[in-house]
Amino acid sequence: MKKTVMIWAAVIAASLSLGGCNKDKKSAGTTGTAQKVVRINFQRGGLCAAPVHVAWKMGLFDEELAKIGQKAEFVEVVEGGATLAEMIGSGKVDAGYGLYATQLQAMENGLPISYTSGIHIGCTKYYVKGDSPINSVADLRGKKIGVPGLADSSVMNLKRKLMDVGIGVTAENNEVEFLAYASSDLAIALDKGAVDVIGAHDPVATKGELAYGFKKILDTGTDEKFVKEYCCQQFVTHKLLKENPEGAAAVTRALQKASAFVEAEPRLAAQLQIENNLVAGDLDFNAALLDELNYVPSRSLGRKTFIDAARQLQEAGILKASTNIDEFAEKGYIELPGVPDGYTYDKETKTYKEIKDPRV
Repeated sequence: MKKTVMIWAAVIAASLSLGGCNKDKKSAGTTGTAQKVVRINFQRGGLCAAPVHVAWKMGLFDEELAKIGQKAEFVEVVEGGATLAEMIGSGKVDAGYGLYATQLQAMENGLPISYTSGIHIGCTKYYVKGDSPINSVADLRGKKIGVPGLADSSVMNLKRKLMDVGIGVTAENNEVEFLAYASSDLAIALDKGAVDVIGAHDPVATKGELAYGFKKILDTGTDEKFVKEYCCQQFVTHKLLKENPEGAAAVTRALQKASAFVEAEPRLAAQLQIENNLVAGDLDFNAALLDELNYVPSRSLGRKTFIDAARQLQEAGILKASTNIDEFAEKGYIELPGVPDGYTYDKETKTYKEIKDPRV
């Protein structure tokens, strides 16, 4: 792997050097003498963002983009700073990865992105105190629920589950109260009794469970409703799709490959995150969490997730009643030429294999 990174680094450096000496010549994937750049978002601290970290540090983004004469740049999204949606809206990010349900309302209101592949399943968990009489989602009527943000996917997922058990979540019949806290404060809020339940993403979720003895009442990685739904997905901006569709396809392939690598080599992925100061923590703990998540990428199942969630969130009043969900999905989830349904990674041969679209 290190050799691959070094080789591609050398190739890119050499091509840049040659371009500087012969500025009149145009190469594939360039406009004039300026090499096209795809700006990709990343965040520190998010264990489940391992595919982005792997694709970056193992050179998969560079490798795929170098094939078409382009390169990657990385833009950090910092907690407490501009949100990912704000950075997309201001044109600072071209492509990336995140909790798709968090962006559905924004997309309906004009956020110019489309999703291109499901990346992983499961990473959100819901807890009550160890001695709480609450044992399931069906017991949450009238309860206060702490979450990382009121538009966060933890809210969207739980509202869908609450609807299934007959608890009201609409403006006309709202039987629960969601309260926003910083991710690091969620466990404390539950322990102190400020809320009855919390929804959190790993590693914060499991760390809170172990530190305070919380009782888990829902896990999107194992629950029958969510076990085949992708929580985190790859997106590209409409500007990138219009001006550089080859770049959009390249970064999607790279992230799919990185996801397949994490599925096959969770410990190596966790080690890479720690060594590059992208995620803190204990290697054994982090590796075990990555291992329990499903990182087999799939565009087709990612699209189904998008449509199913959108339909139910429309029933909940989160998406507008006037929105045509089929048209919303047609624009919001796309199939890029040259991108397979997904990949698998063989750690013995260190090779990737394309997954064929099950619809074909």
